[in-house]
Amino acid sequence: MKRVSYWVVVAVLVMFGVLTGFSIGLPFLILGVVLAILAPYRRRRSLFWPPVLAVPALVTGFVLVAPLGCTTRATSSGLEATSHTVCTNAVGIDYSGYGIYNPSLLPALLVGVAAAVIVATVARMVLRRHERLAGPGTP
Repeated sequence: MKRVSYWVVVAVLVMFGVLTGFSIGLPFLILGVVLAILAPYRRRRSLFWPPVLAVPALVTGFVLVAPLGCTTRATSSGLEATSHTVCTNAVGIDYSGYGIYNPSLLPALLVGVAAAVIVATVARMVLRRHERLAGPGTP
């Protein structure tokens, strides 16, 4: 029954991720795919949980640093018109530029990946230490 429940959760996450992919679905799709890939390692906590925990860390780091909202102000003086775009995010980083400006998502991606690596590394260390302290054969 646990095996069937696991695959139902994976299927629901993947389907929800696909159906809502253009809005909030991508993190659910990624988590569903990670769970599907890690299915053979479900019983080995130190292999299973670090990548699973890395997914929300990646998403959280990305969302905190990615530009969420942008405003553009256009000014004209005679024949010349200029525009200035300002984009902000959850942590207050100011992305701004002149003309047609689309801020890069690379900083947000790098922060997300760094957060995922840190969370996965710490989780792996904690779980391996717990396994060593608990002794062999302990789930």
